Amino acid sequence: LTLVSLPIGFNLKIYVIDSADRKRFEETGQELAELVDEEKLSGVPVLIFANKQDLLTAAPAAEIAEGLNLHTIRDRVWQIQSCSALTGEGVSDGMNWVCRNVNAKKK
Repeated sequence: LTLVSLPIGFNLKIYVIDSADRKRFEETGQELAELVDEEKLSGVPVLIFANKQDLLTAAPAAEIAEGLNLHTIRDRVWQIQSCSALTGEGVSDGMNWVCRNVNAKKK
């Protein structure tokens, strides 16, 4: 599982997850929960890119959201976006979400 966390001035968090590595969804969900609990990131929007959707073994975004327990995140806006870095599919959709939500920090 590839997990990349990119802080953007703490106005938004972007994660990139390997959708084909189902074994690590639970572990990644715990790491994400710890991260969003950090006080300095309180209310900061989160975008999760579900990468490698071009692979037949890739889990759909809904399965990943369930595996990461994203439904428990209620103190901020979040989005899980299916994508393929290889083909570019879904990347612009995710970045459009970033543009719309970069200043959507909940207090």
